[in-house]
Amino acid sequence: MNSIWVLAKNTFLELIRDRILYGLLVFAVLLIGLSLALGQLSFAEQSRISANFGFTAIHLSMVVLSIFVGSTLVAKELDKKTIFTLLARPLSRPQFLLGKCLGLTMVTLTVVMGLAVMLCFVFLGLSVPIDIQYLTALFGIILESFVLLGLTIFFGSFASPAMVVTSSIGFFLIGHWLNDLSFFASKSKSEAFLRFSDLVSSFLPNLEKFNWRSAVIYQEKISGVEVIAALGYSLAWFVLLMTLTSIILRRKDFA
Repeated sequence: MNSIWVLAKNTFLELIRDRILYGLLVFAVLLIGLSLALGQLSFAEQSRISANFGFTAIHLSMVVLSIFVGSTLVAKELDKKTIFTLLARPLSRPQFLLGKCLGLTMVTLTVVMGLAVMLCFVFLGLSVPIDIQYLTALFGIILESFVLLGLTIFFGSFASPAMVVTSSIGFFLIGHWLNDLSFFASKSKSEAFLRFSDLVSSFLPNLEKFNWRSAVIYQEKISGVEVIAALGYSLAWFVLLMTLTSIILRRKDFA
């Protein structure tokens, strides 16, 4: 356990110094600032426009962080051959994987908390209530980042970084489109379309299950059962993907 924590801490410190992270933070801060400027265009919808842009900034930051940084998390160790030094120590391949994941998760939580505090000040300035829906929306973004992180690390165990990014973006777009696919399938009279929709929905993660950002904007209530179900859904996908990645790494010949 101590080895995992040391690896996670080193991964956290390494990623914190990464230029990609700083560029991402600048982008998120500019987008949150832009939300205030665009909110001035409509006095009636100012708070909703600002809140929408603010949550979009945090959401996109987490997506980019999970996909682009996660895609090189294992591949970088393989390219630089540093994985040989790590695995020469009393550290198994599953422990190596857990340590890297924990490090990136710590970075993700740090970035979310930092941007959430900034968005809090925006909400306070616009008299938008900061309540349980606000925290739930942020929690949903974190749960989605877990699934994306699992996907990128899984693809990264056997594909090049470019392929990982392309595949992960594809799964991200499809994951947010599955509800629409089910809707169109239910409205159609095609049995084949319905079966195709059920098949795709069964084998791909539905990322819309974590989307509670509109609940803050329109003051909609989110049930505790829905949050717990989404938590279980996210953890199930993450554990499944990590298990598959661990199996691939165990069979991988690094020599």
